[in-house]
Amino acid sequence: MAAGGSAKPGSGAPGRSSSRRAGALAAVLLALAGCSPGGTPPASSPPAPSPASSSATATATGSGSGPFSDAELAAIINGVGKSRNLPYPAGEDSTRLRSGAASGSFPQAQTVTTPGDCIALVPQDPFTRWADKDIFFAEGGMPPAGGESGPTTTIWILLRSADQAAIAAADFGYADDVLQRCNQFDLAYTEAGRTSTSAVQLLGAPSIGDKQHAFTQVTKPKGPGDFGTVGLRVLHGTLSITLTLAVAALNSEADAKPALDSMAELAKELINEAGKPQTPAAPSAPNSLTPDQMVALFKGMTGPAGEPVRLPQATVLEPPRGSTPTITSQPPATQCVFDDQAYFASLAGSVYGQGQIQGAAKMDNADFTVISMPSAAIPPYPFDSRSERLRGCATVQEISVEGGGRTWSTVSTLATTISADASYAVAYQLSDGTGAWQVRCGARRGTFSIEASSTVSSQPDTQAKADSLSAIFTAVLARTGQ
Repeated sequence: MAAGGSAKPGSGAPGRSSSRRAGALAAVLLALAGCSPGGTPPASSPPAPSPASSSATATATGSGSGPFSDAELAAIINGVGKSRNLPYPAGEDSTRLRSGAASGSFPQAQTVTTPGDCIALVPQDPFTRWADKDIFFAEGGMPPAGGESGPTTTIWILLRSADQAAIAAADFGYADDVLQRCNQFDLAYTEAGRTSTSAVQLLGAPSIGDKQHAFTQVTKPKGPGDFGTVGLRVLHGTLSITLTLAVAALNSEADAKPALDSMAELAKELINEAGKPQTPAAPSAPNSLTPDQMVALFKGMTGPAGEPVRLPQATVLEPPRGSTPTITSQPPATQCVFDDQAYFASLAGSVYGQGQIQGAAKMDNADFTVISMPSAAIPPYPFDSRSERLRGCATVQEISVEGGGRTWSTVSTLATTISADASYAVAYQLSDGTGAWQVRCGARRGTFSIEASSTVSSQPDTQAKADSLSAIFTAVLARTGQ
C-alpha cells in the first residue's frame, strides 16, 4: 500500500484511484487511511482526483477553538508532507470517500470488544466515519522519515475535528479507569459477514496534547507472517489524531517503540501545522450536481438486461493551485488523438465519477466515467472537441492522464441511437494477440457527459455492445433531467 493510496504526480491533476481495502481489524485501525469500496479503475480512465473543497455540511475556519473543515484537515496533512519534501500530496480526498455513502454500497460492519466498554478506545469503522457529516475528517499517509512507502513504512493518518466537546466525546469519551481496565482486550471486526479477531494491548503513550493513548494490535491467533500494528491517538483541542503503523515482528513493547516514536514525532508536526493559519479552500464552481448527488443518481440502476450499473464514489476535479475552477476548451490537437491528459485538465471544477457496468462474465464488464460540468460552462465543450477528433480515423493515438500512450488500430465507427448534443462510438482491435476488440462510446447532453469502454471477443460483436451502452446512456441522461 502506498502512502495516501497513491504517489500522485501533482495536486492539480487527478491521481489514480486505489482500492485500498484493509482487512478485518486492519479495516478499523489500518484502514484509518481509508479503504475504497469501489473496484480497480480501468487503465484508460482518469485517476481519482484530488479534493477541490470540503464536503462537510458546515463551514469551519479551524481558527481559535473552532473545528477544522475537511479541506483544512487535508491541508494540515499535506502541509506536513510538504515540509518533509514528499513528492506527492499525502492527504486523501474526503469528498470522494464521503460520496460513497450515497451509493448505499458500503458493506455492513460491526466492531465488538471484550470487555465491551473497551470499544471507547477503538475508532469507528471507515464506512460509518465517511457517512458522518457531523464530524469533519481527512485521511492520508506518509513514510516515517522519507524514503519509499510500503506496508511497514507508511504511517496511516486520520484527522477528525468538531467542536471541542463533541470531538472529545466522540473519539476520547472514556474515563481514566478504562485505560486501566482495558490494558488488554480482544476486538472482533465483522465486515460483509466475515469476522476477524485481534488482541489489543495498551502502551505507555507519549505526553502529547490534551489526551492520548497508544496500543499494539496483533491477529488472534497470530499466524506466520502476520503483521502487527502500533497505534497512537491524540486529542488536541478540536483536533483528533489517530496514527497507525504496521510492524513485521511485533512481539513486545520494545518492538513497538521505534514505530511509536515515529508517530509521536508526526503527531507533534501535525499539531504544529494545525496551529498555522489555514488557507481557505477555493469554493467549488456552482454545479447542478454535488458529488453525493452524482453517486445517488446511479443508486439501484440497472441496464437493459438487468445488469447493475454502479458508481461508488465521485469528487470534484481540482484546478491548479491558486486558480479559479473554470472550464476551458482543449488546446488545438492533431486529429485522431484521444488525449485524456489534456481533456481532464480542461475540466477543472467539474464533478467527476468513475464506475462499472457489470456483465454476465468479467469480460462483459464495462467501465464508465461521468462528468457534470459547472453550470457556467459554455461551448465549445471539451467533450465535443474530443468526439470530433475521432471522426474518420483509421488509427488513433491515445494519451493517458499520466502521459503514456498507445495506438488504436483498425478503428471503425459504430452507429448510435442515443439522443444527445454530441456523441461518439468507435471500436478498435486490441494489440494483445487475442483478437478481442475494444468498444468506446460517449455522449453529452447539456453539461453532463458519460463515456464507457468494454471489450468484446470479435468485431461482429462491437455494434451490439455499442447499442447496449447507448441504452444505458439514455437511461442515465434521463435521470439527470438534461
